[in-house]
Amino acid sequence: MTISSLILAISFLPFFEAKNTAVNNIIDPSYASSSKGATAEKPELLHREKCPLCKATGIIVLEEKNFGQFNEYRLDSPKVIKQKCPFCFGYKFIEAFYNPTELKLLVARERLKFESEHQAKGEIPVGKAFIPKESYDKMDRKATKLIKEAYGEPCKSCHWLGITACKECDGNGFIECKNKDCKDGWSVTKTQSTYTKTTSNNRGSRNSGCCRNLSNSGSRKTTRTRTNINVQQCTECLGAGIKRCPDCHGRRALPCKKCNGIGTK
Repeated sequence: MTISSLILAISFLPFFEAKNTAVNNIIDPSYASSSKGATAEKPELLHREKCPLCKATGIIVLEEKNFGQFNEYRLDSPKVIKQKCPFCFGYKFIEAFYNPTELKLLVARERLKFESEHQAKGEIPVGKAFIPKESYDKMDRKATKLIKEAYGEPCKSCHWLGITACKECDGNGFIECKNKDCKDGWSVTKTQSTYTKTTSNNRGSRNSGCCRNLSNSGSRKTTRTRTNINVQQCTECLGAGIKRCPDCHGRRALPCKKCNGIGTK
């Protein structure tokens, strides 16, 4: 799986490095002065992006499709409806978390890079932190425990992120319209009606003189069933065919319940 260019614009490396600097400063205050300054805060994962439905136009145009309603009985043209986008409510943009699946992949890659760089320096892993060998040699069990707790372990559910993909929409931010009659944003209902068709029978019968006996002429009635197809804009999704997820409200993800959004145990 590839990572989109949008997600590549953020990085967790400063976060990992800042945490590492903070815990090293506990045992050696001079470590912080020799490291790049950074704040041990995760990058902002909520961002503003183009509406996935209207593509940042603020409107959608609905063109009635043929569900069989034009085959026999309708003579008018298909409906065309231009309206405010029901997903972004006409604002063109929405607030959403970056794709949670791609974020996990990004964090895994950057965590591997962070570990490789510190191992190349000859530093010793203590929990998820890395300590210079000269400092590590002076540490006792109490200091080791303190370092491990200060850096923390990644939450098993969100893996440092602090968010998890919404289960209701599988991280998409939207769900399919649940109206059973909805087809691509159009509510399609079928009803049946019966009608009687009368056909005349003027052939009559022939007598022995080979002449028609018109007194036997008449009409024949037949009853037929007709399927009526009614197509209207769906009142639930307003023609979109999809709706904002009721759980994450279109944001794709929710704060992790296991770590309360912290990202660590």
